[in-house]
This record gives sequence, C-alpha cells and structure tokens, in this order.
Amino acid sequence: MAVACSHTSETVPAPPSHSTASFVLEQSAAQPGSHVNLGIKFVIESGWHIYWQNPGDSGEPPRIQWRLPAGITAGTIAWPTPMRLTTTAGTDYGYEGTTVLLSSLQIPPTAQPGATLEVSGNLRWLVCHDICVPQRAQLSTPLRIAGASSVDESASSLLQSAAERMPKPLPARFRPLVTSSADSFRLTLATGEPVTKAEFFPAEAEQIDDQAQQALRTNPGVLHLTLKKAENLGQDPRRLKGVIVLNGRDAYELDAPIRSLARQKRR
Repeated sequence: MAVACSHTSETVPAPPSHSTASFVLEQSAAQPGSHVNLGIKFVIESGWHIYWQNPGDSGEPPRIQWRLPAGITAGTIAWPTPMRLTTTAGTDYGYEGTTVLLSSLQIPPTAQPGATLEVSGNLRWLVCHDICVPQRAQLSTPLRIAGASSVDESASSLLQSAAERMPKPLPARFRPLVTSSADSFRLTLATGEPVTKAEFFPAEAEQIDDQAQQALRTNPGVLHLTLKKAENLGQDPRRLKGVIVLNGRDAYELDAPIRSLARQKRR
C-alpha cells in the first residue's frame, strides 16, 4: 500500500480494482476563514469507465459521504464535461482515463493556526466495462491550519486542468429556445458562429432517448438540435437542463424553459 503525501489521500479501493480514487488539496496549509479547493481524482484502467451525474442508460454516479471536522463544510460537486459511451446496456455518460471532480472546503474562522484537521469521506462508485464492479474507498487527508496559506503547485496545476474541463455558463447572446412536439424537443441557439457538430448531455435521466441520434440543422449563426424524447416520458419537464458541446470542444451549461409547440400555435 502506497503512503500518500501530506496533501493527498491514501486509497483503499475494494478488490477487484479497475480504478482508484484519492483526494487532492490545492493548499497544503489554509488560513482560518478561507476556502480550500479540493479534487476527487479517479485513475481508471484502460477500457473501463465511471459515470457522470446522469449516468445515461445504466450505472450510477460516484457518491461521497463527507466526514468533516466540526465547522468545516464541503461545497457541491462540480462535474467535468462527460463523454458519450456506447455499451452493451445502451448509451452511458461518463469518463475514461484520469478524471477529477471538483469541490471546496470552507474553513471556519475559529480554526486554530497550528492545528491539523482530518478531512475524510466514504466514496462509492461503479467502474464498468462489459460488467460493472462496485468500488468503495475511505479517503482521508490532513489539512494544516496556519497564519498564511500555502499552495501545493502540483495539486494546483492538476485542479486548474480539471477546472478547464468544466462546462462554462451559456452566453446570454445564444438566446436558448427549447420547443416541445409530440416526440421530441428542439433546441435552438443563436451562436453567431459556424457549428458543424453539437451534442447534448441531459442533466436529468429519462427525458431524452439517450441512444437516439441528435439531428443537427444549421442556418447562418443559428443551430437547431432535435432530441428524441424518452419512450417512457410522461409530462414534459418545465426546463431542459444539461451540457451542450459545440464543435467537439466548447462545453456550456444549459438551463432553458420548454415551450409547447401546440400552445404556440394556438396563440
């Protein structure tokens, strides 16, 4: 078993192991009242994958139960842009290779310089190939409280690279419009730029048919993406949320109200 450095965690995954997980802290020492950037780093065996917040047709996302010292709170998990994975079970959304989920820790102003606090969490996730293997790890890393913060350059570089994989806020100039017909949603974006490829990842499960082709049609500066509804979708959701990736590289967060074509025609 490898011994971790002071700013990373010791990893104890359940066998058989096709992936490992560890904590990465950007700061090796933190001031009282400060924020500490934290990553959950997964290293995944070639040919295997883990899941996004919406896993798609099968699987489940990583989940962590924090065990934090009194006064410390953890922020929500930020998920990198996923990739579409075709499996024997259908179409999944997830990650291969090395992936880092981002979060942060809020240190209370009452934390005493000179103290060393233990940041821990029980992590569980699925790693899948032709089969899925449940994995568990008890992650733990010390955090030193000091009068001045100290940044670990290697950890900072890793977390910065992870932040660059996060979807960006959708520009207001894109003016998203989502309309609903009997069997599909149509997403329209006024990008103002040529788009040759568009791919939508829904934040909520069972809203669209994950396996269906997403048909792209473009006018100058405008794209229309048709998303087939999930077969068992009953009432339309109020909003379409997820991540839209343009030209295979530019990822944006989408959160737009859904309008019914039938209601529009009656007006």
